[in-house]
Amino acid sequence: MQSQLPGLSLPHGRFFGQGTVRREAAGFLLDCLQPTVPERELHRHTHDEAHFVMLLAGRYITSARGGAAECAVGTLIYNPPGTTHRDRFRGLDGRFFTLSVPQAAIALCDGLAADGGARQLGHRARRFAYALVQECGRWEHDSDHVAGAVATELLADAISSEETHTSPPAWLRLALEWLEDVGGSPDIATLAAVCGVHPVHLARVFRRHLGCAPAEYARRARLRRAMALLRDTRATVAEIALRCGYADQSHFNRQFVSAYRVTPAAYRRRSL
Repeated sequence: MQSQLPGLSLPHGRFFGQGTVRREAAGFLLDCLQPTVPERELHRHTHDEAHFVMLLAGRYITSARGGAAECAVGTLIYNPPGTTHRDRFRGLDGRFFTLSVPQAAIALCDGLAADGGARQLGHRARRFAYALVQECGRWEHDSDHVAGAVATELLADAISSEETHTSPPAWLRLALEWLEDVGGSPDIATLAAVCGVHPVHLARVFRRHLGCAPAEYARRARLRRAMALLRDTRATVAEIALRCGYADQSHFNRQFVSAYRVTPAAYRRRSL
């Protein structure tokens, strides 16, 4: 988009930028973009639906509360539904990441929808956003589940202050048992239904007690099962990959090497 009229309204997933990467996970849209409209040509406009913006490169001007007007790289901004502003880049050499939030998620989060306007978020939320940027760049068979879980955690972090409960709830053990038993990568909505809690609540509590997202835990559980099968069975590497829920042997090899810095075949030889 090369020009912009005053009063323009942007629908879900639309920004003044050219996309380099677009992913979709659990109803969220993840985009890596470059600006396309010069500062002098960009007027006030409205975003129909909620979204997050993270500055990856360049100079960005914002009216969101909570920080400097000219943002540093790494700044993360939440814009609620109906945000009207003139946030813009100085020049066209910037890069930014956006997370467009599905309306169904916002409808369940009253505190986020009516929090008083756009705001810049803190370190914890930025960590989730960086994880999403990284997942976009290495998208694999189960990345939609991982990204959906992390996006839900980012949403949860934006709507609530840190909770002080120290004891894990009873449903958390059920979640862990289910993740250990199920093959593949469950989406967070399915896991929340199993546990009888809301996905946003599940994501926040799971991260607080386990230090990772449910899909990340499921990845590690699959790798632990695979390691046991490599040690204790004569099944081929391809058969083990299938048993453990991987799309194919190459996907299994990549994740195994990423986690343990050794191939499954080499690990098997060392374990004999």
